[in-house]
Amino acid sequence: MAIIKLLSEEIINKIAAGEVIERPASVVKELIENSLDAGAGSIRVEIKNSGQDLIKVTDDGQGMDEEDARNSILPHATSKLASVEDLYSLQTLGFRGEALASIAAVSQLAIITKPKGKLEGFNLVAEGGSMVSCGIIAADQGTTVEVRNLFYNTPARKKFLKTEAVELRHIIEVLTHYALFNNHIAFKLIHDNHQLINSPALIDMRDNIASIYGIGLAKDLLEVNYKDEGVIVSGYVAKPSRARNDKSQQALFVNGRWVKNNDINKAVYEAFHSLLMVGKHPIFVLSITINPQKIDVNVHPQKLEIKFEQTEKVFSAAFNSVRESLQRNNLIPIVDEIYPQFNIGLGKNIFKYNFERSTQTIFPSENNLSPTEDSLTWAGVNPLLLGEEINSHNNDSDVFKDAAAVIQSNNHHLSSKEFSPIFFPSMKILGQIHKTFFAAETEGGVFFLDQHAVHERILYEKFMNQFMNSEVKIQSLLQGEIINFTPAEKILVLEHKTELSRLGFNLEEFGDSTFVIKTVPLIFGRLQHSQTIQEVVSTLLEKQNSIEMLKEEIITRMACRAAVMAGEELTVSRFETLVQELSLTRLPYTCPHGRPSLFKITSEELEKKFKRRG
Repeated sequence: MAIIKLLSEEIINKIAAGEVIERPASVVKELIENSLDAGAGSIRVEIKNSGQDLIKVTDDGQGMDEEDARNSILPHATSKLASVEDLYSLQTLGFRGEALASIAAVSQLAIITKPKGKLEGFNLVAEGGSMVSCGIIAADQGTTVEVRNLFYNTPARKKFLKTEAVELRHIIEVLTHYALFNNHIAFKLIHDNHQLINSPALIDMRDNIASIYGIGLAKDLLEVNYKDEGVIVSGYVAKPSRARNDKSQQALFVNGRWVKNNDINKAVYEAFHSLLMVGKHPIFVLSITINPQKIDVNVHPQKLEIKFEQTEKVFSAAFNSVRESLQRNNLIPIVDEIYPQFNIGLGKNIFKYNFERSTQTIFPSENNLSPTEDSLTWAGVNPLLLGEEINSHNNDSDVFKDAAAVIQSNNHHLSSKEFSPIFFPSMKILGQIHKTFFAAETEGGVFFLDQHAVHERILYEKFMNQFMNSEVKIQSLLQGEIINFTPAEKILVLEHKTELSRLGFNLEEFGDSTFVIKTVPLIFGRLQHSQTIQEVVSTLLEKQNSIEMLKEEIITRMACRAAVMAGEELTVSRFETLVQELSLTRLPYTCPHGRPSLFKITSEELEKKFKRRG
């Protein structure tokens, strides 16, 4: 007797439905995509009991005639594919012809539809995948799909649904994402007769994001607009100061399709490199437009994942688009900034208090830097430790000339693109607070700066630039420093001796497991070098990786240790030097760990605090 048997049509349909329809949110997603493909201008979603009792999606799209409505619930019936070739040039969100058939297989389904130009509509009712009634009905143009008692005939799948709150959250996520991208379409979500989302049709995507995520976030959005070799990236990213503890406000679209792609996400995170604190996640709404023949959308039952033919090209475009946006915008956080009206991108604040510049004002120009022994020390260079290098010069001017080159070195980022220097505001340093912060007057308010974060950013960018270009400036120690390693560490040091020299640490063997430190990085003159090398070796031992792969962690740690600390007393002139150098960095807004280096409080906010305005 044969063991292998053909499955019944009923079982086949339920298996297929299980792949496509995972939860109520899957139904909402499929129906919204059908409405979008039908050219809808408004989409209304009504649900009850988080979609388990009722999901009703109404649109004003092109509608269907009687024959198309009957065919729509049949498996693999679609108007969007005519041949295999069409699968690789898709312009629609749906294409498999599985959605309505899968939904009908596990629910009680009703469709009311009417195409343009028809006097009457058509009504179809199906249960468990089989049509039970149909007929003529009065209806408006468009389509309404009602899904009742989802998974009523597949109790095992219904048992695995999460709580009502979780299922509702997934539905909100679906509708929110499509509403974010399709700003020209009105979306509504109603749950148990309560309106949860009302996103009107708007011309501008920023205004649309404001209607969904709020005006407070919208004013901190940065536009992304980039094109390179057939890849177009557009949309918005939020300033790093708006980063969240979760990824709920991240939306990625490829050719209008909401997708999840680890490669593109990684590119965005790389673009925010050193601007985010640990555990924080950027906010973005990004759209990638690419030749449909260069992607494969038929790799996931729910069409949430896609494959790119040239992943590296798309990764590079995503990275450069976001990085350029961050580079060309002012990312300084402003505390409770006041906007008289929501008119994004138009209008500027008019300041009633004049900002009087003085000799203390910092003007961001490389020509302003005239290093002295004092300024070199606070830039991380200790002239007293220059040793042989300082003695090799005939006069002090040569020493300062070389040190000035260190201070003014162009901060190159790991990107194929070169960016113009960002705008850095003029400010008048007022003084130090608690030996940790500095206050500075600026146009329209006051800045507060963290001395450690400021210096850490400077050292990080300078040394990263030197390291990536194999131009690390070193200083020879007058008297070599002894450092001892364990036998295992010694093997690691010998193995990575060339890489350690790239960091500026030249070590010579001096006994069994003893080495002598001969040179150290010039820029990190304040470091305790034996301790720093010990930490580098420990990191190599723990991570079992190369210095090249661990450079970010190592250099960030070195910059942190070498920077001026909280509690160190600095004069105004010394801090002015640091601010001058900060103005020359690529990303002066945070330290490499993502903590803000400065933020602004506006004059208007100060007036509110002192009850000068309501």
